[in-house]
Amino acid sequence: MPSPSTVLLALLVIGAVIWVVRRMRDDGSSDRSEEEDVDRDVLEAAEREVRDLDAFSAPEDAEDELPDWGPGAPR
Repeated sequence: MPSPSTVLLALLVIGAVIWVVRRMRDDGSSDRSEEEDVDRDVLEAAEREVRDLDAFSAPEDAEDELPDWGPGAPR
């Protein structure tokens, strides 16, 4: 019967191999970068919309300035 330290060492080696394989797969799996997914015009428009609002304002308080607070917001 193998000693507990041998079993632990084997588990660590297996875990390291799995980690390395996953890292290699994640690095080369996508040809698109995250930058390509960002629509800069929409992002800049949204930032301009909320720039002057108070950070602690509730949706009800900013209803006149921002009538649409995102998906599912009543219109």
